[in-house]
Amino acid sequence: MKLKENAPFSITELWSIKTKYKFNCLCLNTLFRETGLNLAVGGEDGVIRVYDLTKEDGYKSPQLSLETKSGPIQAMKIEDITKFYHNDLVTVDSCGMMTVFCNRQILCRQSITDSCLNCLQIQKDKTGNLAIILSSDSGTVCGVLPSNVLWRINLNELKLNEVRSSALSVKCQLTVNLTDEHNQKSSYVLVSDSDFQMYVIHQGTVVMVIKTPSIITAMCSGNFVKSEKLPVTLTATSGSGSGEQVALGSDTGALFIFNNFSITEFANAQYPITSLSKLPFPDLEQDLLLCAGYFNELQIYSDGKLLDKFPTSDWINSMDTADIDGDGVQEAVIGCMDSTLHCIKFSPP
Repeated sequence: MKLKENAPFSITELWSIKTKYKFNCLCLNTLFRETGLNLAVGGEDGVIRVYDLTKEDGYKSPQLSLETKSGPIQAMKIEDITKFYHNDLVTVDSCGMMTVFCNRQILCRQSITDSCLNCLQIQKDKTGNLAIILSSDSGTVCGVLPSNVLWRINLNELKLNEVRSSALSVKCQLTVNLTDEHNQKSSYVLVSDSDFQMYVIHQGTVVMVIKTPSIITAMCSGNFVKSEKLPVTLTATSGSGSGEQVALGSDTGALFIFNNFSITEFANAQYPITSLSKLPFPDLEQDLLLCAGYFNELQIYSDGKLLDKFPTSDWINSMDTADIDGDGVQEAVIGCMDSTLHCIKFSPP
């Protein structure tokens, strides 16, 4: 199905609440149980509040609060890290601390760095092994398990950055499966810094550094643009173009696609971008791209074109997607800097 020109694409708000606490991040998944969707919200006070979205009005107040006993939560992921019970919760905070909750209890706390940990991803390789990938605003990137550090890189200590007068910070990161020039699919970590550079990391080693047109501040993977709109490279193979695009958002508002290890601009949000999210849509060839930043709206892009906007009362600082109402189509929950949470539903023309 193709979106018709000027066809009515509707966005409906299912619910919204104003919380009594400040937050920086949120995530949607099943947590500490077998089934049913939860919304976890990471507070400035170091507390994670968990809402049960399977209950009617479950979004109105949290059913569970988890204390990290540390600083403001900067990022969170829900994943079965321990393989003990059900999904676990991993958080990172401003004090450089990683906290892992298993079965509602703190399983472990690791002090990773003295600076603020601002990025967190879970990497899964071909054999199913998991690693927690963390980055800090002082330029540290590391892969860890709940019990130990697997690898650590300080971007400031890399040879190409030795002559730098000011310290680099990590702006964003993404774990993604990419196909290399030998047509082998591998798990990589993409990391962008404060000096127009994107690092491609494989198994704890920087294998490539790419100069970016702007400072990259947000990333997500999916299939966002028809492949014919992207440049053909020598390494491109018939299978490597599908589903391996990485959308990059930047501090200038420019949106790029990273595909076959090259970068192409495809849209512009006009203002700095802080978060991107993929929204797969039934019958649409391309994923929708949700874009938020220094503007009072959520922008929705389809195949490089701005499809629609959802106005908000403040800048959006966090978002995630999941099938909340069970109809087979994903919805989005967005959090704004004025402490409001909104659940929105997308309907095709």
